[in-house]
Amino acid sequence: MKMNIVMSAFIMLLFFSCQEHGSDVGKQSPEELKSNLMKINFNRFIEALNNKDLLAFRQVSIENCIRNLNGITVARHQNEMEANINVFFNGFPDAKVTTDEVSTSNNLLFAQWTLSGTNTGNFGDYQPTGKKVNISGCSSLQFNEQGKIVREDVYYNELELLQQLGYTLNPPVLK
Repeated sequence: MKMNIVMSAFIMLLFFSCQEHGSDVGKQSPEELKSNLMKINFNRFIEALNNKDLLAFRQVSIENCIRNLNGITVARHQNEMEANINVFFNGFPDAKVTTDEVSTSNNLLFAQWTLSGTNTGNFGDYQPTGKKVNISGCSSLQFNEQGKIVREDVYYNELELLQQLGYTLNPPVLK
């Protein structure tokens, strides 16, 4: 009930704000309004990442949000999500995420993004290398009816990230 009131207030605010600026928001379908809300909350999520603001992240996600990295579940709760994000914050304190393309369909948002930063802190078990990285990837985010993130599936080339940090693959030992 509380979320429906918040959602209604948001839509009314968006409606009146856009009317003042000559927008056609009053002509938008419920699907278009929902798509806009998902994009707004996604942008707030990216801002939260870039500002290292985990409180802002909590405001745009549900408590039991799920995060998968390259098909592996790494978080099933906001606390676990924050711990996973902190691994990147610690390893790349200057990291910035930019979005290259964003589209929505139903309750899903798809984004192509680029992460750039310098490895000056411990990145999980890896010691700082001082090397700059520039990694592209894509994410699929699922939103609930209130426009909050329920699930994030992140895909990026982890081998490319490690190679940019200076790590190499050794050939397997064959017998």
